[in-house]
Order: sequence, then C-alpha cells, then structure tokens
Amino acid sequence: MGMLDWFKGIMRGDSAVEPAPVAAGDDTGMELAGLNFKTAVDAHMKWKVRLESYIAGTSTEQLKVDVVCRDDQCPLGKWIYDKGGEKFGFSETFFDMKAHHAHFHRCAGDVLAATQSGDAAAALKLLHSGDYVKASERVKMLLARMFVMASEGKEAIDSHVKWKARLQAYIKGDSNEDLRVDTVSRDDQCTLGQWLNGIGGERFGQQPAFSVVRSRHAHFHRCAGEVLAMAQQDKARALHMLEEGAYPDASEQVAESIVSLFEKQATAI
Repeated sequence: MGMLDWFKGIMRGDSAVEPAPVAAGDDTGMELAGLNFKTAVDAHMKWKVRLESYIAGTSTEQLKVDVVCRDDQCPLGKWIYDKGGEKFGFSETFFDMKAHHAHFHRCAGDVLAATQSGDAAAALKLLHSGDYVKASERVKMLLARMFVMASEGKEAIDSHVKWKARLQAYIKGDSNEDLRVDTVSRDDQCTLGQWLNGIGGERFGQQPAFSVVRSRHAHFHRCAGEVLAMAQQDKARALHMLEEGAYPDASEQVAESIVSLFEKQATAI
C-alpha cells in the first residue's frame, strides 16, 4: 500500500493496514510545510504507549501534567502554532485539527494526573475509553485529511498537464486507453474534477477564484471532447487542435486559474 492510500485509509477508519515500507531518506513526499505527516501520525499514536508505560511504572520519562496538558509543547503542537498555521491557517480542517489536538492534550493531562494521584485503574480507564480515545482518533484522521487534501491538489494539477500527452498518444494509436467522447467531455471524471468536487471544494469552495477554476475546467473538457470527436474523423486535424485554438487556450487557462487560486489563498493568510 502506498503512503497516500494509507492516509486515505486512516480517513476511512481502516488505518490498521500498514503502508509500504519507505526507504531511508526517501520520505520527502510526506513532508508539507515543514511537517512529516507520517512521522507526526506515528508520534501522536505513541502517546498511548508512553502513557501506558508511565502508568505501569516502567517509563523513564519525567512527564509533568502542566506540560502534557498543553497543546504547544509536542512537535505537532509547535508546528501547528508556527509553519502549520502559516500554510494551512485558512483551512477549516486545520482549525478542527488544532481544536481536537488541544482537547487530546487536556485528556492526556487527565490521564497523567490520575496516575500521579495514585489511581492507576482510573488512569487506564481514561486512557482506553471515552474522550481520550475519541480525541486521539480525531487528530489522526484530521492529520490524514490535511495530507490528502494537499497531496491530491498537486496530483490533480499534474494530471491536468498530462492530458495533452494522453490525447496525442490516443490519436496516434500509441495508447491502450479507451477514451470516449462522452466521458472526456465531462468535468467530473478526471482526477482534477474529482478533487474540485471533493476535498478541493471543501478547502476553497467559498472563494470566487475557485468558481473560476471550475468554469474553466468544464470548458477545457468540452474542448478535449471536441478534439477526441475530431480524431474519429481526421486525426491530423485533431492533432493540430491540440497545438492551436480552443484546446491549448483552455488548458492554459485552467493552469493559470489554479495557480491564481493558490496564490490568492497564500496572500490571504
């Protein structure tokens, strides 16, 4: 299982499935805005083990309630209040994650307080049920959601750029794809279209620039459908349409509007 699929699994609640091993030094794709999301998820989930060890008296850590209950002392918390806020501060998902992360640390502080008061049974009960578990799972899910949101946005843009090569290969007979006019003409079947109608819409849907992207993307697919329809009659003409006229103009406008969308959000932070 690839890393992106693993994060999607966390979002669906099936995070028991492990991702494919990552070679040492080959985890740059998991880092966004200064945070390695895989490392962040792993470190967050280790809190349970750390607290269990502390309750059992086998830990060498000197945990303090007034530190553990704060949401700005762990690596994830420091990122939230620094580069995370700078990069994702406009995102509803980020604000949800920030709030649940703060709640999680309050719950962890309660577990630690019960332990230090000498009530290990109460501490274990708090750790294995109730608010601690819910808050922990919510933080993990929202971290995964943020990673997928950012990663699929880039993936969607990359897939749009590849349309020209896909159509050229199909027209020349060098492709095994079964491209159909009625499908290619639709704006909700490609990777970018699914992103626009899904998590991209959640992130940017209220912004005027997002409406521009959707409109231009729909126009682009109508143009792509026209190229494909022409290929059934005149392949040379279809190849020419990929180079001049409505298709390349529409493709460039989509790319420009996506860049503009991200730039507007960056300056709005």
